[in-house]
Amino acid sequence: MDRRVKLLVLSLLIFCSFNGIAQKHKDSAATGFLFQLSYAPQLPGGEIAKVFGFNSNVQGGVLYKTQSNWQFGAEFSYIFGNVLRATGILDSMATKNGNLIANDGNYPGISYLESGFDIQLSVAKLFPVSKNLNSGILVSISAGYIQHHIDIKAPSDWTPQISGDYLQGYDRLTAGACLTEFIGYQYISKKMFLAVFGGFEFTEAMAKSLRYNFDLKSKDPNYKFEMLSGLRIGWMLPILQDNRPKFYTH
Repeated sequence: MDRRVKLLVLSLLIFCSFNGIAQKHKDSAATGFLFQLSYAPQLPGGEIAKVFGFNSNVQGGVLYKTQSNWQFGAEFSYIFGNVLRATGILDSMATKNGNLIANDGNYPGISYLESGFDIQLSVAKLFPVSKNLNSGILVSISAGYIQHHIDIKAPSDWTPQISGDYLQGYDRLTAGACLTEFIGYQYISKKMFLAVFGGFEFTEAMAKSLRYNFDLKSKDPNYKFEMLSGLRIGWMLPILQDNRPKFYTH
């Protein structure tokens, strides 16, 4: 037999073998919806690190899982924290000790919190590493919109200088486009009672200020790089159809 014919036959055999395996995986992997709830502690990088420190991120999402282990969906995250790195925001109105004077002549209690959110569309691929074709290494990428600001808490009746529209001049409201990469492990038990996932997550954003900052007497119109990185762990409610072959005996 000609060598080229032998190579062609061998190639066809290999292709048929892989095609058979792929078809088996396709027939066996479950399909349906995954409802997710997860938490991630995050560290900031880039421009956002000049304003905030460590933060928390709670995320909810819904994904559709295909027979070929692709997952498509949408996710919403709430970002919050209490570590403020930016200083001197209210210095132009404060005393030498850094305190504001309220209407009653006292120093009001003021707290500074981080508040924000992101909403993203995601696509993920699951790579099984065992006979359980609904579990394995999970790689995903998401894209969407992110927004965050300084949530300044003060008794509004006694501090009109940072109430209403005035407060907007100090809250550093920032927004822009974001991209998130995730790599980790997803586990769905064979009976689909237990479904969890966890892994490393990295979010990059190009965002800009949406405010005129009273303390800086300026507005920065430029987009700047921001980053959040952390370890995400989560729970899933799987509403899946089991596509594994069923065998009947008489």
